[in-house]
Amino acid sequence: MDLPATLLYSILSAIAEAALAPSPDPRLLHEPMAMARTLPEAARQGVLQPPTGDGFLTISGQQWPLAPTAQFRNRQNLLVLPIQIQDPVEVVYLTDASGAIYRVWMLTPSEASVSRSR
Repeated sequence: MDLPATLLYSILSAIAEAALAPSPDPRLLHEPMAMARTLPEAARQGVLQPPTGDGFLTISGQQWPLAPTAQFRNRQNLLVLPIQIQDPVEVVYLTDASGAIYRVWMLTPSEASVSRSR
């Protein structure tokens, strides 16, 4: 089966264009491509250490209890399990009335550059 010349030309030009395109900035690869999310003003910022699974979180050197209904959201605003966090990460978080952390958002580099209370 022979390919028409226009189809072959289209395939080859797409390959050449992709090969010649400049590489994307690696700092921007972690930025979400969807709408910007709105983080609560009351959320505090800190650096979350990887959770150990003992019901507590360490954020900026301070240990916090973890609420049973806690939700963790990654940089794309998707829900993730705490065990999936393997490296220290810049976050904002909310605590409930008892002082337990119940919401955590991992920050993109642009979100982390916004100053918040710590």
